[in-house]
Amino acid sequence: MCLVSDGGTPEGVFDLDYTSWETRWALVATGFAFYLGVFVICHQLSSSLNATYRSLVAKEKVFWNLAATRAVFGVQSTAAGLWALLADPVLQADKVRGQQNWCWFQVATATGFFFFENVAVHLSNALFWTFDLFLVTHHLFAFLGFLGSAVNLQAGHYLAMATLLLEMSTPFTCVSWMLLKAGWSDSLLWKLNQWLMIHMFHCRMVLTYHMWWVCFWHWDGLARSLYRPHFALFLAGLSLLTLVLNPYWTHKKTQQLLSPVDWNFAPPDTGASGPRLPKKVQ
Repeated sequence: MCLVSDGGTPEGVFDLDYTSWETRWALVATGFAFYLGVFVICHQLSSSLNATYRSLVAKEKVFWNLAATRAVFGVQSTAAGLWALLADPVLQADKVRGQQNWCWFQVATATGFFFFENVAVHLSNALFWTFDLFLVTHHLFAFLGFLGSAVNLQAGHYLAMATLLLEMSTPFTCVSWMLLKAGWSDSLLWKLNQWLMIHMFHCRMVLTYHMWWVCFWHWDGLARSLYRPHFALFLAGLSLLTLVLNPYWTHKKTQQLLSPVDWNFAPPDTGASGPRLPKKVQ
């Protein structure tokens, strides 16, 4: 186990004492507060500057702000995941127990983000009488998984950072939905973003296969370094992603490219293709 960041990492937040419960929980709270702040700021700016946003109903405004918040987290997660997957020498050398201080920061703030996501999704479901089983399941597994990594000083960081890389699709999903609501579904920009988003979902599927490969080759080490409930939760979540969630979301996004529909809020009696969205909002 290595709790010391490499010499190339700038001094500051990455040099905190991550063996301290207080440090880790403070960063979990910081992650929650930061992404709550992103949500609120997005609402304020969109209300002032965006005509499309002002035309939405309340539950769509909540979804708009959540999409923007997820996009910000997606950028953070993609950068962290790519660095771990391609560049970090400590994590490359030991995929089971390798740790870095910058990873502790990512794990703690991601735990805060997923706690925020669970609170926001359940409050939204309660207020607007909606329920997306796949989304609720995804965020519950994500929060519990990162919580397990945050409390276990023996857990390696490679698979946690690879899990964060699965968020690579969220910025594209945010842009896709916002452009749809603005009536830009016939534009080249929307179609290009949709193609990139679908490609990211295919990359997510390849990444889950890589994570399974790491698990199979390092099974004994993972079983020793992770608490058994945490390891079982991780395997169950990875199975859901591999067999259900990633294929389902990839199918839905491909279907959306062929028939630009906001299926998050499409009325249940509109048929498979749903209503066409309005043209571009000026």
